[in-house]
Amino acid sequence: MKKLLLIVATAFMAISASAQVMSSYSYTKSKTSTVWYARLGVSFNNIAGASEAISLANEYDENEKTSLGSKAGMDIDFGFQRPISNFGLYWGMELGIGTRGFSEKYKNENAKNDDYYDSKGSLLTWNVKYSPFTFGYKYSLTDDIKLDAHIGAFVSYDFAGKKISFSDSDGDKWEATTDDLKEHYDYLEFDAGMQIGLGVWYKRLNLDFTYQRGFVPAAKIYYYDKDADSVEKSLHSGNFMIRLGVAF
Repeated sequence: MKKLLLIVATAFMAISASAQVMSSYSYTKSKTSTVWYARLGVSFNNIAGASEAISLANEYDENEKTSLGSKAGMDIDFGFQRPISNFGLYWGMELGIGTRGFSEKYKNENAKNDDYYDSKGSLLTWNVKYSPFTFGYKYSLTDDIKLDAHIGAFVSYDFAGKKISFSDSDGDKWEATTDDLKEHYDYLEFDAGMQIGLGVWYKRLNLDFTYQRGFVPAAKIYYYDKDADSVEKSLHSGNFMIRLGVAF
């Protein structure tokens, strides 16, 4: 009888220990499972590389002022994050629809009788974009709140909105088409580059801030520098995105 009780007690302890191990394994597996998410937000689109040309143009005639600014757009992404280890490291991919572009203003104080003494223009293209890899690290502030730092690459292709829209102070409007952009500025629909960001997760909800920089010349401009030498300058896209996301 004592041997039977001993065998039963031993079996019970073994089953209990096995259950605890399985419970711990299931918990760890659930904590390190792949996270799928969707993000939606606003992007502030700009270009880099034209500052010297604009500065020279403004210095040439103090009454003529040209300035570049950002153009607001949208960004929608679907992706996943797959843990590399139990210490917060992960890798992932994204697929979505975004925008790129800029705004431009021109003023000429000496030509107020001219229709073009005050004009503005903007470009906002829609693109499909893909991030083949993103590497990140989640740092737990609490059990529910995590900081998410990440860096990755992207490629994109513009499929709509490929024209610059202008308007002047008299309300007249006109456009430069895709063919005009390609002929005069070597415009390219394709882009590729890097993106870096920082976000905050609260349980399944996410607030993310990401800067995206294109490395492929979106367009080229030609101008004369201070020594009257002809200069070719490449322009690149630069987008700052603020997105809200949810994991599912």
